[in-house]
Amino acid sequence: MNSKPLLKVAASVVLLALVAAPLQAKLAWNKKAKKYDSSITACTACHVPEKPKKNDPLSERGQWLVDEQARRGAKEINLEWLKDYPNFGKNS
Repeated sequence: MNSKPLLKVAASVVLLALVAAPLQAKLAWNKKAKKYDSSITACTACHVPEKPKKNDPLSERGQWLVDEQARRGAKEINLEWLKDYPNFGKNS
């Protein structure tokens, strides 16, 4: 029995899972972020590119979250901080 086709299918499934997991995680971030700031509708609320990658530039809100993380000495960004974002992202 030739196992090459089975190996190719298995590798494809693993690759798809690795690509899909981060995407799903970030979509969950958008949903959670919207709970604290209803103006958030997409990744571009905090990132400049529509499909951000690590070290891509951040928007003003995204940089604010990074600054809050440093100010609070936190290991990770907590989206609950968005409730403290100045003017909830609205221009005054």
